[in-house]
Amino acid sequence: MRPWLLYPIGAIVPVIICIGCVGVHVEAAKKAHKNAAHGKLGRKPIEFDAQMENASVPLGKDAVFTCRINQSVKSADLQLVWLRLDSQTILAFENRLVQNNPRISVSHEERREFSLHIKNVQPEDAGHYACTINTNPLSQMRAHLDVLVPPLILANETTEHVVVREASNVSLKCAASGHPRPTISWVREDNMYITPKGEEKALTYNGSVLSLERVGRSDMATYICMAANGVPPAVSQRTTVKVEFPPMIWVEPKHVAAWIGGSATLKCETEAFPQAVHFWLREGVILTNSDKYDIRAEPAPEPHAYRMKMQLTIRNMDAKDFGDYTCSASNFHGSVEGAAKLYEVEAPPEGKTTQGKGKSAQRPGGNKKKKGHKHAMRMGVNATRLIDEKSYYDKQQMDHDPSMPMEEPQKGPLQRKSSNGNNGSPPLTFRTGCLIPALLLYLVAFLLIMYNQRT
Repeated sequence: MRPWLLYPIGAIVPVIICIGCVGVHVEAAKKAHKNAAHGKLGRKPIEFDAQMENASVPLGKDAVFTCRINQSVKSADLQLVWLRLDSQTILAFENRLVQNNPRISVSHEERREFSLHIKNVQPEDAGHYACTINTNPLSQMRAHLDVLVPPLILANETTEHVVVREASNVSLKCAASGHPRPTISWVREDNMYITPKGEEKALTYNGSVLSLERVGRSDMATYICMAANGVPPAVSQRTTVKVEFPPMIWVEPKHVAAWIGGSATLKCETEAFPQAVHFWLREGVILTNSDKYDIRAEPAPEPHAYRMKMQLTIRNMDAKDFGDYTCSASNFHGSVEGAAKLYEVEAPPEGKTTQGKGKSAQRPGGNKKKKGHKHAMRMGVNATRLIDEKSYYDKQQMDHDPSMPMEEPQKGPLQRKSSNGNNGSPPLTFRTGCLIPALLLYLVAFLLIMYNQRT
């Protein structure tokens, strides 16, 4: 063999041997990397053991995400990363924080359960979070954090106070923030019915805008807007509706009787908003409190504070106090007057008092006594007539039969003395039950007379 041919072959063989060694080392490196990801040689591959659960946490509470793997591994064999997917931000490597956020921390148990802790959650914490491990290919578990925010009334978008003229239309608005989105309802503070525009009246109305059509004084009230989304606490906001209208007046009674030296009270009731200015007048002169006059005003309780009761008491009446009195009410929408007349009657005798519209009345039972007396008088006359007839029949019987004794009169509730004082003899009496025996005696006497005439 030629020597020059041996030289290339001797150079090529070491190259081939080196290439084979490199291939072996590369394959070994791949196996080592695979073994690092899957744990020690002979162990099963590392993988997640359970799903990471979503979390719904009220505002200000703590949230925890936990991912579990199927075996306990050393830190050199596992790389675990916590991510915030919404912002593509790395939060922590296994047990080392990346973000400088004091509310975030990490922990693990037996290097199988790895947890991400978020304290005092805020609305900006809501979003998707992930736990990633360096398997081949990479493994990742995801979960969502929902931050529950209680409702909050938005003052700049909510009606607080409304003043309108009667017969106007009104829209009351209520807005609230929160998560989930709050539902809004309306009620009246006095628990009366609400009549929304185009709907039937009800105790509760659902909706962010409450529309009232052609409002009147019955719609004047405090309305409560309530917002709730299932996250305590629910919140509410009061909205006051005032309806302006000119005064109206009622005088009752319009005629009042009194007598010299007595006293009398006149009354009137008004409705107005804004509240009216009230006066009692006599012949155009405004009356004020004094020894003579006692003036009182009593407003009705809410929500009917637009009503006012006025009362004028006149003491120690004399002749010049009788006549017309005027109750007046006025606000900047108008004025109105009502008249009451005070007239004179005779002073009642002792035991009588004035009642109502100047009428007099006796003490209780007085009329009944008088009627009872008249009835007794009539019964006495009838009883006397019947007793006289009975005596006549008895006298006829004694004339025909002297041996028959005269029946003694029975005592009864009705008695009548004789005209000469009766000389100490007992008074004649009558009882309604004696009428039938008297008739029977009359019949017996008649039969005896007829019998005697025949014989």
